[in-house]
Amino acid sequence: MKMYFRSLLEELFREYEKQYPPMYFIFQKVKEQFVCTDINECLLQALHQQREDYIGHTVDTARSIGDEAMKQKLKTIYSLAWTGKNIIFCYFPVENVDIFMIMYLEPQYVNQQVDRVRAHCASFQKNEFQGTFEHLEQFVTFEL
Repeated sequence: MKMYFRSLLEELFREYEKQYPPMYFIFQKVKEQFVCTDINECLLQALHQQREDYIGHTVDTARSIGDEAMKQKLKTIYSLAWTGKNIIFCYFPVENVDIFMIMYLEPQYVNQQVDRVRAHCASFQKNEFQGTFEHLEQFVTFEL
């Protein structure tokens, strides 16, 4: 069942990326810190950020990621992905309060070791989910 759900999720993101420009970022683990090594322009626009706000930065040093509690959650989620788990979670950008994002973390391997993690992102307008939005705010993470 887990593999089916993961395949279904991957297919949903592929379909989303056919309909909308892909949004993604990539991070690697450097000296026990997760460092953003790439982020595409479409995601930057959705976040209302600049490339230099993320590239080379960690969860602690990146601009406008969130409060300390959010940073701790992201470190936990990124750590799970770094162990080889596929993770899905909701993220509420600080600089664009009109949207929320569903992020799918997919470990990338070199020689059977996680080398980097690619985060596929899908952006949604909050006002499109008025009846269910209060429940979405409680959604933290799924490990696949």
